[in-house]
Amino acid sequence: MHIHILGIAGMFMGSLALTAKQMGHQVIGINQGVYPPMSTQLDEQNISYTRNYKTKDLPKVDLFIIGNALSRGNACVEEVLASNIRILQARAVAK
Repeated sequence: MHIHILGIAGMFMGSLALTAKQMGHQVIGINQGVYPPMSTQLDEQNISYTRNYKTKDLPKVDLFIIGNALSRGNACVEEVLASNIRILQARAVAK
């Protein structure tokens, strides 16, 4: 499966990307800023990502995963929500 993660450089989303890659999925992503240690981990696993949220950078994929740091109003989130592609949205769960 080809997966694109919006917010890939966060600790949870980055770890999800690494796990999905290890399971055999093709994983790519986008994030506003990508810094060590997550950039190092993504680079070591050959997971490509783009910086800054631009709709022109959204690829054709089987699944979009939207990180919990993103919300409505973000141009990429709106573009993904308007598409007919499967979407998973990560959300923080409060106890």
